[in-house]
Amino acid sequence: MIHFVALMVLLPSLAAAAAEVRLPPVHQAVLPNGMRIVVAEHRELPLVDMTVFVGAGSAQDPPDQLGVAALTADTLLRGAGGFDAPGFARAVEDLGGSIEANAGYDATIVTADFLADDLPAAVDLLRTVLRQPRLERSEVRRARDELVADLVARLEDPSAIADQCLSALLYGTHPYARPASGTKATVQALGHRDVRRYYERWYRPNNVMLTLVGDVRAEEAIDRLRAAFGDWVAGDEAVPVRSAAPAPLADRRVMLVDKPDATQSQIRLAGVSMARADPDLLTVQVGNTILGGGFSSILIDELRVKRSLTYGAFSGYVPRLTGGDFRISTSTKTETTLQTLDLTVEVVDRFRTAPPAPAALAKAKAFVGGQFARQIETGNALGMRLAEIEFFGLPRDELVTYRRRVAAVTDASAHRAVERRQPPTARMAVVVVGKASALRGPLEGRYGAVRVVRPEDCERLPSSN
Repeated sequence: MIHFVALMVLLPSLAAAAAEVRLPPVHQAVLPNGMRIVVAEHRELPLVDMTVFVGAGSAQDPPDQLGVAALTADTLLRGAGGFDAPGFARAVEDLGGSIEANAGYDATIVTADFLADDLPAAVDLLRTVLRQPRLERSEVRRARDELVADLVARLEDPSAIADQCLSALLYGTHPYARPASGTKATVQALGHRDVRRYYERWYRPNNVMLTLVGDVRAEEAIDRLRAAFGDWVAGDEAVPVRSAAPAPLADRRVMLVDKPDATQSQIRLAGVSMARADPDLLTVQVGNTILGGGFSSILIDELRVKRSLTYGAFSGYVPRLTGGDFRISTSTKTETTLQTLDLTVEVVDRFRTAPPAPAALAKAKAFVGGQFARQIETGNALGMRLAEIEFFGLPRDELVTYRRRVAAVTDASAHRAVERRQPPTARMAVVVVGKASALRGPLEGRYGAVRVVRPEDCERLPSSN
């Protein structure tokens, strides 16, 4: 028996809102095999947008097969059912639509966009991708070679190096330390059997949720999805056992990634913070808008406007299913690296320990609240937000109450949340990518022991911390 719930959700009028945001009717169903479905009737354009969360990503990669989630996602679209890879691409193109698949840390996300009149064919193509991917040896090999080439290219990108080294240094042996796309060595060792094994275990209806937003009647759309996926067989081991929340650092860790020819340094700082479902998230995001969430932020003002140390400086929260982090990123010339890092540490810690200025908070609230309508105005964007509510276990009224909750943030509540959730820099991982011969001495003089590594060493850090 299908459990069916229809929810009409309308955002109440807010005196402070520039315009009322209204959400379309949202309907939910759970198929007998455990697959969850959410449908929203969004009739502004003759389109349908489908978003699928498969509840397995790089966090489910076996330690010796890093990158298999990413490789599986890439290979999904390289032939399915009666279509080889070129044939499948033509079938999608002939409908003027698109289907994409990408693996993240906690889930693999498949998106599909088509004209509403093509819904039957679109659902059939999506069904074929999810249930009958060919995963042919030649296509796995081709996708693997492309992924390896991309990984090699990233080792030449200082910004990408900084981000990966930061995750490895911060999360240690936790799955969130893993490079989401694997490493050159692990991906090169992957083959057809590994991809097939990953697919067979995790791509099961009881580990899948699907949202459909578009110019449809909800009952008809749910019936069509039920016909496409209702006889998909559930898997006993398909739902992952999630890792515990990552442990915060007890003290600061500093890593210097040597790029001998660098004339600039990439700087990253991060500390373990909160999961996506944490009720403090929206409050600290409003606060972070003041600190480093835009081009009028304190970090931009102090580092760029007043001192011309950088072109950009940003901070933000990266919340995931079981935990996440707060991080800061910037870059500067080699000779101003220490000055930039020192000032960043000072600004970030000062913001954490003092309430925000009322005028700055009012501006941040207006910005965050004003951007909300744009964040859900397209079917694709609304579908992603509805999928996040279902996948991360967020309150059902997450979107309904969004602007009301933004309006309710006060100087005191923002200060309490930031002080509680923004880690002090004394318990952060610090990564600098730059010329070690010029930077090691100054960094050690100011921050103590500094671990010096090569860019490629960061691929092995999760297993060596």
